[in-house]
Amino acid sequence: METNTAPRLVVRGGSLVVPDGLVEVDLLCADGKVAAWLARGEAVPSDEAYDASGKLLFPGFIDPHVHSRDPGLTHKETFWHSTLSALHGGVTTVLEMPNSVPPVVDGASYSSRVACLEPQAWVDFGLWGMTLGHENVDAIDEMFDLGAVAVKLFWGYALRRDTRSLVYNIGDLPPEQVIAPPENGDVLSIFRAVAARGGLLAAHCEDRHLLEAAEEELGHSLSTYDDLLRARPASAESTAVTIAAHFASLTGCRFHVVHMASAEATDVVRRAQRAGALVSAETCPQYLTLTDADYDQIGPTMKVYPPIRTAADQAALWRGIEDKTIASIGSDHAPHTLAEKAEPLDTQPAGIVGVETIVPVMLDAMARGRLSPQRLADVLSANTARLYGLYPRKGMLRPGADADITIVDPEGSVKISDEHLHSLNALSPWRGRTLKGAPVATVLGGRVAAEAGQVRDQTPAGKHVRAEHVRPVREE
Repeated sequence: METNTAPRLVVRGGSLVVPDGLVEVDLLCADGKVAAWLARGEAVPSDEAYDASGKLLFPGFIDPHVHSRDPGLTHKETFWHSTLSALHGGVTTVLEMPNSVPPVVDGASYSSRVACLEPQAWVDFGLWGMTLGHENVDAIDEMFDLGAVAVKLFWGYALRRDTRSLVYNIGDLPPEQVIAPPENGDVLSIFRAVAARGGLLAAHCEDRHLLEAAEEELGHSLSTYDDLLRARPASAESTAVTIAAHFASLTGCRFHVVHMASAEATDVVRRAQRAGALVSAETCPQYLTLTDADYDQIGPTMKVYPPIRTAADQAALWRGIEDKTIASIGSDHAPHTLAEKAEPLDTQPAGIVGVETIVPVMLDAMARGRLSPQRLADVLSANTARLYGLYPRKGMLRPGADADITIVDPEGSVKISDEHLHSLNALSPWRGRTLKGAPVATVLGGRVAAEAGQVRDQTPAGKHVRAEHVRPVREE
């Protein structure tokens, strides 16, 4: 049985970020929950008082897109390292992607993954399930029954039959060892199965047929970043999103575009939403702050799929945040070894380290006027919690919610350096940058878990959280 011995904590002097603006109150936390809003200086019994004078109190930030590589690929990252990184970076909940080895594909693997990860968790976590098309469509119910926050379709990717790991080049394996990428008939069946549960289906949206054609035109050789953009054109993303939006309309399925990177895809999502389809979208800090012009300085470290595109694409994504086409921001934390990321552009794997920097990067955007504190709370907390069935337990600072708080100094700063990050293989595309705004303390379940760059307790205290209910896909 779960017990909670969290102390009574009063956070004094800070400004709560709520949908209507800033509220000047003190905050009482008890038994791991927000207990009350207090008048400034109101005397109440407590075990600790935290002075947050001049600081902003956000509902604990949620990173919905984390690949911790654990188990099976722990030479790249571990859940211990990724959640420690999250804690230091001001993230109180991570949603773990299912494609470790073995992946989360049914009830048994879901339960096994919770048992494996919970002892390592420095912050709270939810789990994604993974769909393999007809291979496991009957297991979707099992994963939702156990609390899966969503089901992920790696659209266009084949899988090894023995390990269920992603295959990037089908020709490297004998056909009998490959689970082929699902064709649209299978994909439509997945939409129907998820819709029947009222759950959330998400996909990596790049049409594999367009990618194959583009790579063939290039001669399957990449030597420059422009080659990478030509090999993975924006049309591949917008085509997959168009098909998904149509399937969402046909089935009533809630569909979510993860790591959206292009103006084309943003336009498709906006049109689908206006037509009434239950389509939502996420983008990432790398797409909002970097462009193809940064490659000469950063190098292959910034290689991700879909690729970071042009300044015009970046501007379109910011418009999507402003008009609420984009509901959520995730890091797509996907570490590889330093040796792998040092390989040439055409052979190195795609993926960056991001869970520890998502908050500082977005606070810097806030400081630059790209979004307000309220909008930041939307896309990094409240809307994300709604989308994945965690609201109102997560995503708000009202009485009864989990006492997860990210305390921010808007006048502080963070200098990103690889040696100060906590990932097993820390190599950040933002290294060397000084960002304005700093997470100065992370409160998890009513305890000050980290402050001033230090972890208070030496034992991970995060817990598995279930998606308990479905919320509307559009923002409230």
